[in-house]
Amino acid sequence: MGILEDAGIEAVRHYAPLHYLPFIARSRLLMCKPALRAQGFAPSHLRSMSSKHDRKRGFGEYAFLTLDRSARILAAKLDAGFPHCAIEVPASAFETLEFHLCRYNVAMTRYLKRGNRHGFPESDVNGRYYGDKQIPIAKVAKDKAAMLAHHLPLGTMIEVLVPGNLPLTDEVKVLCYSKQDAQIAQRVLGALTVPWEVDVIDPPTVYNRDADYASAVENFVSVALRDPDWKGNGLEFDRV
Repeated sequence: MGILEDAGIEAVRHYAPLHYLPFIARSRLLMCKPALRAQGFAPSHLRSMSSKHDRKRGFGEYAFLTLDRSARILAAKLDAGFPHCAIEVPASAFETLEFHLCRYNVAMTRYLKRGNRHGFPESDVNGRYYGDKQIPIAKVAKDKAAMLAHHLPLGTMIEVLVPGNLPLTDEVKVLCYSKQDAQIAQRVLGALTVPWEVDVIDPPTVYNRDADYASAVENFVSVALRDPDWKGNGLEFDRV
């Protein structure tokens, strides 16, 4: 077993708007921001604030996942009624890939190493600074194991960062927060002949599924499935 499995982690998640599932399933990739731009996706495809912060802080070329099962951003989107899903990747998939860990919220933390500011202290459990990064990460096996051993029992949010794009295997699951959303997901995967399992799970807090937003998602999905070259119409749920 590898580092994640040794720590008792079975799977890692990426949270996304449900209407992005056709793009993810068709490519079978979680793409970093440069790859999304190269594919022709407009800036509206990315969360405006977090994507800018990611780049400025040295994290622009990662695919982002998390060990957090109740991420604050997901809870906020579901509470506002916007259909989202989780792309769940088995922990075993990461043991043959390069990945880094960060115990801080890359987009939201305000304590950075830049200018005259020293940022968070380096340590085995906090991670270390590399290159232009303004937040420490665990990059080597020893630091990853130490970070997980210390912070998992505390319930600390830990981000799993994959340089470049993350290939998605047949063992991936799509987790939805209502039966109606699961039906949309199954429609997408069936149309694209992608064998991912779809499950319905409880939301982290409350999911006030909004009928108008859900209708917009269904219309978006219909166009995305009909036209493989379509990159969206600007539909985004970023203003929460």
